[in-house]
Amino acid sequence: MDAKSQWLSTVLIAACLGGMGGWLAAQQQLQQPMARLNLVTPVFVLDRAKLIQSIPPNASQEQMAKIVDDWQGQAKKLSDAGYLVIDSTAVVAAPEDVYVRQTGR
Repeated sequence: MDAKSQWLSTVLIAACLGGMGGWLAAQQQLQQPMARLNLVTPVFVLDRAKLIQSIPPNASQEQMAKIVDDWQGQAKKLSDAGYLVIDSTAVVAAPEDVYVRQTGR
């Protein structure tokens, strides 16, 4: 084997071993945080007061029923996806990004 081939082989082997070592180190570092993440139940808050305020004063019974049905449909979709959905009256404090906003209005 000439010197150039030997040098290229050495570089290739070192790069492969370095990549595998980096991947293994990343896997080991992420193992515990990923396990903890699986124990956390994601939570969403539905704000009934804002929903009621968003209903126009001249809305018909059918429109109000549709808005409430859409709201309950959002809660059902989130629940089916594995989220805990609570009403805002049960919340003492929460960041803004956990509140579900009304869509399409």
